[in-house]
Order: sequence, then C-alpha cells, then structure tokens
Amino acid sequence: MMNPFTTGYRFILGYIETRRFVSLKNAIYRLREEGRIEEEKKLILDGQSRWIENAAPKLGMTFEVIGEENIPDHGPFMIYSNHQGFADIPATLWLMKDRYQLGYVAKEEWKKYPTLKDVVESTRSIFLVRDNPKEAIKALSEAKELLDQGFNLVIFPEGHRSKGHRMGEFKAGAFKFAEKAKVPILPITIDGSYKLFEEKGSYQPCHIKITVHPLVHIEEMDKHEQKEAQAAIEEQIRSAL
Repeated sequence: MMNPFTTGYRFILGYIETRRFVSLKNAIYRLREEGRIEEEKKLILDGQSRWIENAAPKLGMTFEVIGEENIPDHGPFMIYSNHQGFADIPATLWLMKDRYQLGYVAKEEWKKYPTLKDVVESTRSIFLVRDNPKEAIKALSEAKELLDQGFNLVIFPEGHRSKGHRMGEFKAGAFKFAEKAKVPILPITIDGSYKLFEEKGSYQPCHIKITVHPLVHIEEMDKHEQKEAQAAIEEQIRSAL
C-alpha cells in the first residue's frame, strides 16, 4: 500500500511542469553560486507564484483571506501556522503570492523523494531531523543564516498534520527559530485544508480560510516576554478555527 504522504505530495507536485522546474532550479542555483541573493529571492517568488496560480484551480482549491492588512510591508519574518493537511503549503504560497518568497522548515522524510528534495533545496527551505538535538542545532543555524540574508521561512509548530479541524499542541522548540534569528513572527490560521485529501483519503475540491494575525515582534522581547508570547501565539492561532 502506498504511503499517503508520498501519494499526497506526488499529487500536488504533479502540477509542476518538469522541464520548466528544472530550468528554474538551474537558474536559481546559478544566482546562488554568484551571490546574487536579491535576484534569487525574486526568481523563487516568481516560480512559487506561477506554480500556485496554475495548481490551485486544477487541485480544486479556493481561498479566503481574513486580516490581509496584517501582512508586513517588508521581511524577513517567520510564519507560524497550524497544520491541517497537505494543502497548507499551497495555502501559504497563495497568501504570499507575488509578495514574498517562502522557504519551509521541512521534515527529514522529504529527502526520500527526489522531487520533494529538489523543491526544498531550491526554495531555501531546510530539513529538520526530529528528536535529534545535534541536528536541531544545525537546522537553527541554517535558518538564522537564511533569515539574516532576508529569506522568509514557514514553520508548522505542531510538527505533524492534525488531519482535521482540531489543532494539536505546539512544540516549544519551534519558537527557537524566530528567537535565535531575531525576526518577527506572523501567526496565521489555516482552516479547511484537510478537506483536500485527509478528510476522506481521496482528493476533493476544498475552500480554505486563511486568517492572518498581527505581527508579533518577538525579537524585541526579553526571555520572560517571549515565553508568554509563545502561549499567546498558539492560542491566537487556535482561536480562529
């Protein structure tokens, strides 16, 4: 029986035009090697924006955005979101379409699948090995370096898909990424994404509501204030479900 993780992401990534993606990936790596960071960001953003514009109607996804005025005028920042299903990544790409490049804190499992691995590495995303302190420190350092360069990252602090309406508890370690890099957090709530696949175990059209909450300047807080902010962010994201 095929792994649902593999099935889900193969289905979504099936809307990548292979020839165009290879060309885009090669162009991104050329800019990266030459240190042309701003051009690289723009090229990643363009690729992500065009992909979601093409994929969303084919996947049967429609979106509703609440709180769009809370999207910051400039980066870098980190998006912290609940994680209902496979469609959460397309939802964040839709939200930031034509605005900001997005990288993701991705699970190590993605490395097993060549297309997923290529997408992660070409979009300035990073891999995180769970329950491995040494690898966690490495991921934190990689994330800080990317954020210092002006790239934006998305993390799902639950650590796994809830596969439904109910949100799980956030992993405390997830907040170390924004704290170490000293960047603000943009909390968002995604609702309805699980209906694309997880609800019935097969694909169906879905409408996804994205609530954008006010930016949290966790980088301006002391340790005690950051601890309080973590709980507040989690509750704020949960409150919009």
